[in-house]
Amino acid sequence: MDVRLVNDSTAILSMRESDFDAYSAYGEVVDNSIQANAQNIKVRIFSQGGTRGPDIIEKIAFGDDGDGMTPDILHHCLQLGYSTRFDDRSGIGRFGVGMKLAAINQCKRVEIHSKTIEGKWLWTYIDLDEISNDPPKLSTIPEPTEKSLPADCKDLVGKEKGTLVIWSKYDRQPASTSDMIPEMHVWFGRTYRYFIWDGIIIELDQNLVKAIDPLYVCTENTIFPQDPSAKEYEPMKFMWPIHSVGIDQQDREKSEITVKMSLIDESLRPNQGAGNAKSTTDRFIHMNQGVSILRNRREVFYGHISYWPGKGKDPWFSEIDRWWGCEISFNAVLDRAFTVKNIKRGAVPITELKKTIHKLIAPTRQTCLDKIREVWSEAKQKKREEEKAKTEELSTGHEDAEKIADKAPVDKSAIDKDVDFDDAAQRLVEEIKRNQSEEKKAAWIAKWKSQPFTIEDDRWRGPAFIEAVHLGGCDVIKYNLTHPFFKKINEIIESLEEKTEEYENAIKLKQLIDLLLISYSKAEAKFEPDTTFTAKQFVENMSLNWGQYLSIYLGTWQQEGE
Repeated sequence: MDVRLVNDSTAILSMRESDFDAYSAYGEVVDNSIQANAQNIKVRIFSQGGTRGPDIIEKIAFGDDGDGMTPDILHHCLQLGYSTRFDDRSGIGRFGVGMKLAAINQCKRVEIHSKTIEGKWLWTYIDLDEISNDPPKLSTIPEPTEKSLPADCKDLVGKEKGTLVIWSKYDRQPASTSDMIPEMHVWFGRTYRYFIWDGIIIELDQNLVKAIDPLYVCTENTIFPQDPSAKEYEPMKFMWPIHSVGIDQQDREKSEITVKMSLIDESLRPNQGAGNAKSTTDRFIHMNQGVSILRNRREVFYGHISYWPGKGKDPWFSEIDRWWGCEISFNAVLDRAFTVKNIKRGAVPITELKKTIHKLIAPTRQTCLDKIREVWSEAKQKKREEEKAKTEELSTGHEDAEKIADKAPVDKSAIDKDVDFDDAAQRLVEEIKRNQSEEKKAAWIAKWKSQPFTIEDDRWRGPAFIEAVHLGGCDVIKYNLTHPFFKKINEIIESLEEKTEEYENAIKLKQLIDLLLISYSKAEAKFEPDTTFTAKQFVENMSLNWGQYLSIYLGTWQQEGE
């Protein structure tokens, strides 16, 4: 009894588990359209609302105005391993399995309509349910027959020629269609950017796909064509051996690899923290932490390269790395060097090539980081000077701690909930600012009202070193500078030379002392005004509240960069 090498239905079902994600699978169909000289490629998702959860995809249609397929090619195009361009490395296809594996990875039924300029619309299909049925209802690919285009897909193809691919019985939906479509625009726009710049039009649900350049150098056909171009560094080119069985590496033919790097324009990275600004997310810069690898001008990888040399000592691809771009281009003859899979998903350079690329781009990356940090440092200094100019006349010398307290997520005070701020503030300003003009007094009151805590350096006789004045939602904490505690703090700070590490550490400790005393004031304010406690209860509650608030303020201080 003969035993077949492959059990067709079982093998096909196991092939459904190929290493595809949904967008890479869609890309295989678009690749075929580009290979067929299509100028217009249209993708449409048909879905219906789910009773629970996201919309359910009924089918996805891919249409183009390419050359179309002859009856013989159409008959074989769904055959695994068949390709009119098998092992042809001049285009973006090669193996003859990508589109088929992509289709069965995502759905159970694939239909193809195709027409050459001289032929008629012909149709064939495969259906995994029919193949896996016992006995199989479908054991061979049906010979193409004439069939009219579906009415809801007619507009996706060319009038005289083209191909329509329909995936139905879709059972691998990755997300809701409302989430998928924006992500598909990004994936298509980045993957096929060079083809879009060449004039190929890709539509997704009747919306034009715009190019996305990870280098931000070319703004043509992007969402923001008027943006300033990134600074592009001189391309770096080097030769790499083409894999050949039985031939020593030094005797092999070589092919060129091109590495391009860029630094995004300063206007889009004006200061630290700009990475999450709307202007950044609108341009997908927040997603730009990685390397783009192109095979014959089609992106086959984007992201962090695994096992990147020196990653532990100098972590690459952190937030600051989104502001520079890197694009690595190679010809398909170097597929082995980039470990390209038969489904064109992922391309990781082999170890020696990875080291070569790392060594090549590291100096330019460092130059970019230095320039980025220089701009941020200047922006930070300018901001400090502007803030100083605004607040110099009303400066308390404790602004750092006051700002932290303003940002900390704490509850409202209770002790002064019935206090009228205007009355209480007027009494206090007459007490501690009595020698200042009415305009200046009004300015101080406005400052107190604008933030939850203000620290005022004051002087008075007696052992008390601070006094918290609760003004009705805003506290003024008075420091008694005649107290030995504050005298010693100021004496230590004044003994240190500015811009030294010791001085900076002393300033940080001063901020922590301010936050400690702000926490005390907040702990006082936690108590309801009419509540009565035993001494033990008061001490326990005060200690608990003080510790909780101090933890919150300290956490905010650390988040803000200490």
